[in-house]
Amino acid sequence: MARALLGHVGTVGNANQHALAHEVMRLRRRVAELEAEIATLREQHTETLELELHLAGSPEPALA
Repeated sequence: MARALLGHVGTVGNANQHALAHEVMRLRRRVAELEAEIATLREQHTETLELELHLAGSPEPALA
């Protein structure tokens, strides 16, 4: 009977491991999506910042 109980517990543990592995895969995919979004936003922010710096460097009258 002890072997039967250990086998049953092992099966439940195995199911938990599969669920955990699936969750880890899902989270890794989500992290990759978020990292790609951050890279895109940084690129857009850099382009905007460069444009603002370029415009700030253009000569304008101080008292317009």
